[in-house]
Amino acid sequence: MDAKCTKQHHDISIEDCGTESPIVDEESEVSEDSTICDADFKPTGLNSKKLLQILDRSFSLDDESMEEPLLSFEYSISQKNENTESGVDLSTPNSLREKSICSILRRGSCFENKSNTSLDSCHSSASSRRVSFPSDDSELASYLYPEQEQHLEMGIKSSEEVLEVYENSCKHHKTIELDIIKNQIAEIKNNINHSATFNLCSINLTNDVNETLEDLLKVANFQRITLSDCKFTSDTISEFLDMLEYYESTKELEVSVKFESNEAWQSFCNACMNLDMLEVISFKGMCISEEYMRKLLHAVKSNSKITTLRFDSCELDMMPSFYLVDSLKSNTTLRELYLPSSKLYSREAQCLGNFLQVNSHLKVLDISNNFIGDRGLDNLSKGLVKQNIPGSGLSVLIVFNNQLTEKSGPIINNLINFGKNLHTLNVGYNNLTDQVLMDVKDGLIETNSLEGFGLQCTLLTCKGIFSLAEAIEGNTSLLKINLKGNKAIQVHGLERLCNALTNSKITKIEIDDINRSCSDPSGYTQVVKRLNAICTVNKTFVVDNRDEEITNISRVISRKVSLSCEPRFLIPDVKHALTSPIQLSAMSPTPLTSPAPKSRFQIISVPENSPRSLSRFKVTPVISPSPEDDEIQNRFANVRSSVSSNESMDSLSVQPD
Repeated sequence: MDAKCTKQHHDISIEDCGTESPIVDEESEVSEDSTICDADFKPTGLNSKKLLQILDRSFSLDDESMEEPLLSFEYSISQKNENTESGVDLSTPNSLREKSICSILRRGSCFENKSNTSLDSCHSSASSRRVSFPSDDSELASYLYPEQEQHLEMGIKSSEEVLEVYENSCKHHKTIELDIIKNQIAEIKNNINHSATFNLCSINLTNDVNETLEDLLKVANFQRITLSDCKFTSDTISEFLDMLEYYESTKELEVSVKFESNEAWQSFCNACMNLDMLEVISFKGMCISEEYMRKLLHAVKSNSKITTLRFDSCELDMMPSFYLVDSLKSNTTLRELYLPSSKLYSREAQCLGNFLQVNSHLKVLDISNNFIGDRGLDNLSKGLVKQNIPGSGLSVLIVFNNQLTEKSGPIINNLINFGKNLHTLNVGYNNLTDQVLMDVKDGLIETNSLEGFGLQCTLLTCKGIFSLAEAIEGNTSLLKINLKGNKAIQVHGLERLCNALTNSKITKIEIDDINRSCSDPSGYTQVVKRLNAICTVNKTFVVDNRDEEITNISRVISRKVSLSCEPRFLIPDVKHALTSPIQLSAMSPTPLTSPAPKSRFQIISVPENSPRSLSRFKVTPVISPSPEDDEIQNRFANVRSSVSSNESMDSLSVQPD
């Protein structure tokens, strides 16, 4: 017991310790600040010997009895010495009631009950935990807290048992059972090793719902928890995030909601900072301002377990600078950064290039479905080629669908040739043409690090395949190539590729199994089967060195990345794209006028089941388009032609996202 004992108002000399002290008048005044054990103490008729007994710390008090006021020290000592040394007569409890003192550790006194309540009944209900003081002054007095409860109930519960827990919780808290939660619980196969997913879509996070979710989190944890279009307040989202933190419920948080207040966003960032199991934070379709980004990145920096950040189709505040990458320059724990469909242009690509010059800890960079163009890729490559320390630097670069043209051939060749740590490069869904493969042929022969090369939908023909086959024969590192979507490849081009594969280590070629655009579709299919068979044979000759993979994190990550592209169609931001005089002149052609309608009316068919219709057709007036609609339509009328004619791909074009 941590008691503060202050000096009494009446000093007692050491010479009096062996003799009885004079009786202290009960009516004598006592200083208000004279306390013993944080309680007002009024000395009674005790001699010095009894006072020494009072200071003896060998007595103990029951934990439950701590809720009631302490008796006088005469009674305490008499309890310890079994009424032998103190000489206090318990048959007269009235005098003791007058001399009882209060304690902040207790709420009431057992003597406040009826007069016939015995003293023994006050202490008969003591709990097993006791507060005691050692008899030896040299010993350390301390209190041992009970062991903390395990967050999850031990043992793997079946999905039926977990569902029963949820249903009972809903009944107990008198809330509605949500089908979206029950259906997901029914699909849980293993609820204890962070393998299942949990999607909270369009759920109103009220206090009652949080209560039921807490009971669920006590018996299950998840690999990913998704918050999508949920309704909540700053208090309820804070409670939910506190539960995730306490029960260590997930390794990945996927968020697609709108935070109405700074308090709610701050609660989210605090949870990200304190979640020990959290490794991945994903945002989808959200608008994140610079103020919100600062708080988020502070949480990411504080939690060393967070290794992955995803901003999928998010509106990021990039003015006046790309604060996201600027603040991550000193981050040493982040390994993967995904920025797909975030409307990045050459200026943001330049910021990313500067970032790669000073940060060699990032392993994966995904900027797919953006608008960086040839100039942006050039800016990015200037930082990437400076990462020339083996095993330290970017391992995976995904830039598919970024308005790249054949002018990026030399840039891609530099990335392959000088990127000593680059193991996967995906440049699919760009207008590269055969010229790019002719430009990168030398780089593919020289590299000994590149293992995956994505060339999906890049307008390749047999001419480009011949250059690729020649590079494959001299390459010693390539394992995977994606050639899907290149419909102009003919049978003789695949025949040349098959011959090259017999002298390579390539184990997988992704290509269309059927090509109706080919002059010989059946022959094409047969060659593709032979190509896949050769890759299968190559797998048996590849040395599978697991120890090397474990030590090389870059190689391990790159082999997990798929080369298949998932393009999305976006319209670029006009104001953001027009940043140079060249682009302004290129995007200012003579506006094309819409053809004038031949008539002010048009005839449309009437549904057969339409009531009160005497005719199968009706005449309606033609609504002329507004000047603003004409301007928007004409702005993108010749997008493809302007793209091919511009020096940079930063110009506007409608591209797959």
